[in-house]
Order: sequence, then structure tokens, then C-alpha cells
Amino acid sequence: MDVKIINIYNNEALSGKGLKNGHGESFHITIGDIQLLFDVGWKGKKLMHNAKVLGINADDIDLMVLSHGHRDHTGGLESFLKARTAGTQMPIYAHLSALEPKIGRKWLFPIPMGLPTLNPELAEKAQFKLAKKPVEVLSALFTTGEIPVEERLEKPGIVKAAFHKVDGQWEWDPVIDDLSLVLQTKEGLVLITGCCHAGLLNTCARTMQLFNDKIKAVIGGTHMLEYSEEDIGHVGEILEKVYGTPELYLNHCTGKRAIEQLRCKFGPEIVRDCHVGTELFFKI
Repeated sequence: MDVKIINIYNNEALSGKGLKNGHGESFHITIGDIQLLFDVGWKGKKLMHNAKVLGINADDIDLMVLSHGHRDHTGGLESFLKARTAGTQMPIYAHLSALEPKIGRKWLFPIPMGLPTLNPELAEKAQFKLAKKPVEVLSALFTTGEIPVEERLEKPGIVKAAFHKVDGQWEWDPVIDDLSLVLQTKEGLVLITGCCHAGLLNTCARTMQLFNDKIKAVIGGTHMLEYSEEDIGHVGEILEKVYGTPELYLNHCTGKRAIEQLRCKFGPEIVRDCHVGTELFFKI
């Protein structure tokens, strides 16, 4: 069976196709006759514009997975649900903590950065399926589930200005709701990430622990913006020595510096662009 993955929201877009870029992430995944969205970007108008250009209809989407609750991955949900006219509820898979209030502090002023509040009409169109453990979303497609802080032995993708509420008080948020998708293909595992706040190497370790197969490719954001040159070099070394140098289609919060450093190490045939409009194909 063929699997098609299209990036429909990201910091950069392919030129000459009428697509719009924006800070955030969203992938459209087709497995057989089933369509799903992994994240929905930040700005709903840009999400729906790109979907229209790429021939993606909101009513044709069968389910959704949210990588975590941050606004640049959930902000387009309202516009997407408004565009749906189908009478059935949309199953939305996410971590238990993905819906909690989240803020980012910029100097003294808190900035809302959690999932937008849905009005009752739109909330009726969604059916949230929340879990900490890995979930089989479709045949051959799974979530990694939560990667606990104590199991993040390698450096995570930290966000210094991210906060959530603990016992009524705002505290630094380790983004425990971070999860990724794992697609089992004929050539190995394809890891699809949102921001990978748990850390790319930690997420790879969890993936291998769950499925005991080689990782063929990593697609998405890996939040290495705050990594040093040495940190990025260590990631490349472990990807090579432990995981057999998977193909890397990195974007969003990975950061251009990290992408270029990894491309210098592995070459353009391994580290490839993944912009809005990029299409990838696999067989399961």
C-alpha cells in the first residue's frame, strides 16, 4: 500500500506554486483511502489556503493527530473545523496534557501559546482522544506516546520561555505532551515529528524500543535552535553510529544552522529540504 506525505504548513514554502509559509508545522498523510492531518500550523487562513492549492478538502480528512499543544501546531484547528461540513466528529489524538493552558513569557507579558479555545459549535465537531501511552492510530501508524523527563537521557528540544500551570502556579514547561508519529514501511520506520521537544535522539531511542526496526527517515521539526555546534555534532554522530544514518527531511524549529551542519556532514542526498508543498512517498 502506498503512503503519501505532504508538508502543508511550515516556515518555508516551495516557490512558484502559490503556497504560503508561516511559523509552524502540518503534514497531510494519505494511507490507502484514509487521510489524516498531523498538526495544523499556526494561522488558519494560511493552512486552508495551502490545503486548497494542494487539493486537500477538510471534509475528506478522517482523523487528526496533534504533536503537542503549542499554538504553532494547533492554531489552525478553528479554521479547519469551520471548513468541515461533514456531520461526523473528527477524532483528534493527542497527549493528556496537550489541552492544558500554556504561555510564553516575553519580558513581563505572558503570550498565550496553548491550543485555542473552541466555541461550543466547533467543539462539537471534535472528539479528542487523549492518552499518555503509544496509540495505534491506523494500521502501520502509531504515536510514540509520552517520553518522560527521566527517560530523556540526551538533550531535549527545550523552550526556555515556555510555561504551564502546576497547582495554580506558572512553572517552566518541559512539554511532556510532546509526541511523534511512527510509520512502519517496507524499508524501515519513518519518524514524523512536530517539534520533537523530547529531543530527537530520545525520540529515536523510544521508537527503536517500541518497534525494534531500523529508522529509515526522520521528517519534521527537531527543535535544535538552541543547540550548540557541539550539540548538533553529537546528534549527527549518534544518528550515524547508532541509527545507521536515516534520511533527514528536517524543517521548522530544527533551525537552518542545524540543517546546514548536518547537510555538511551527511550530504544533500541524506539531508533534504522539507518545505510546504514537499511530497514524500513510502510503501507499507
